[in-house]
Amino acid sequence: MSSLSRELVFLILQFLEEEKFKETVHKLEQESGFFFNMRYFEDMVTNGEWDEVEKYLSGFTKVDDNRYSMKIFFEIRKQKYLEALDKRDRSKAVDVLVKDLKVFAAFNEDLFKEITQLLTLENFRDNEQLSKYGDTKSARGIMLAELKKLIEANPLFRDKLQFPTLKNSRLRTLINQSLNWQHQLCKNPRPNPDIKTLFVDHSCGQPNGARAPSPVTNPLMGTVPKAGGFPPLSAHAPFQPTPAALPTSLAGWMANPSTVPHPSASAGPIGLAAPNNAGGSWQSFLS
Repeated sequence: MSSLSRELVFLILQFLEEEKFKETVHKLEQESGFFFNMRYFEDMVTNGEWDEVEKYLSGFTKVDDNRYSMKIFFEIRKQKYLEALDKRDRSKAVDVLVKDLKVFAAFNEDLFKEITQLLTLENFRDNEQLSKYGDTKSARGIMLAELKKLIEANPLFRDKLQFPTLKNSRLRTLINQSLNWQHQLCKNPRPNPDIKTLFVDHSCGQPNGARAPSPVTNPLMGTVPKAGGFPPLSAHAPFQPTPAALPTSLAGWMANPSTVPHPSASAGPIGLAAPNNAGGSWQSFLS
């Protein structure tokens, strides 16, 4: 994926966040693997949403990617196992042991055996390494602090923990600029164009009812005008909008919402203890 396509994903993430499409935002974060939302991750861990935690992580790493990833998944599954034991839900504990923890036996068989033996104890705190295990809330807090250090140290998460600095509603601004540019192409521009759709290029109606010819197709925003008759765009020159004002309906859609709140460790062994085109013809920049 090109760098511009990658940036487009970030613009969509910002738009979705501003429009409060909460679940869709996090699904796109996971499927693209471009931005790991630590705040969202923290909330899921704190609430014990283990299936969702692992599903979100799967967009960024797998258990056997490196030692950091292995320890991240181990700590999460170990906590899930201990909570089942603490609730005396033996069947759930066995299920976690067989489906989630057994994979680690290939890396440390003795550790897996020790974890299995916890099933025989009336209280797993009788195990010396787990004697200081408190309640569920405090245990999750301690584990979360360790997970954050592991994620920050994991090279697979490098450059994915900080959301790019963007002005509010950047995607809306770009579309607004495009609409103004399209209006400049109109042979008989109306002072107050009635723009009701983004699905096709804007064109003010001709006196005889005919429409302006369709410009060159561009994969990003549908179609764009052919070069000629317009000043070249500079990477740093400010956009000069047409004098004609946009209608209230469009201006309302382009309103600026609030700002988007986009926000040294050692993996160690796993264990039981807590842990920019100017001039020339138009080109397609996005592939």
